[in-house]
Amino acid sequence: MKEEKARLRFAMRQVRDGLPEEERRRASDQACRHASAWMEAAGCRSVMVYVPFRSELDTRPLIERAWLRGVDVYVPRCHPGDRSMTIHRLRRWDELQAGAYGILEPDPERVQAEQDGMLPDAVLVPGLAFDHGGGRLGYGAGYYDRLYERWSAAAGDGTMPVWAGIGFAPQVVDRVPMDENDARLQVLITDQGIYTMNKGADDGSDAF
Repeated sequence: MKEEKARLRFAMRQVRDGLPEEERRRASDQACRHASAWMEAAGCRSVMVYVPFRSELDTRPLIERAWLRGVDVYVPRCHPGDRSMTIHRLRRWDELQAGAYGILEPDPERVQAEQDGMLPDAVLVPGLAFDHGGGRLGYGAGYYDRLYERWSAAAGDGTMPVWAGIGFAPQVVDRVPMDENDARLQVLITDQGIYTMNKGADDGSDAF
């Protein structure tokens, strides 16, 4: 499994990095339009979303649309020591600074971390590859999987956020190798549309 994931990570990084800049810009804007429409139809009032890095799908248009609609936007901050994440409400772009990996993250001196009891309605997750069965291939550090596990414990019998992947259409593959510790998606959003899956799950996926 580990070797299979490593091979797919290498291949899909090449695919994503190889997309022309103009195609990434166009596809990012289209995917953000789909994501915004999905959130509005679902009545989503809060969302956690990553700030793009390198060749990742650019989520900035989505964040700005959310601000305009009065949706609370939360972005993650990584803590490499234990590979955990905290989330912080983002209100302006100037609240970001370069974090441990060079990724723009909330400045903790300006934006306080939220407690685990504050769960957003949805989480938009980055990745290298996705499939239509809810599979997602991340970068190998397990940050989002740990967050999902921590929030599941905090939610107890309550509703979990909808876990949604967002990426470019060429990142969708037939099957992503998954093990028991990998959090599965309930929604996949690309520039080509919105796909739902795992509707029978008991972890909040029926909420939207």
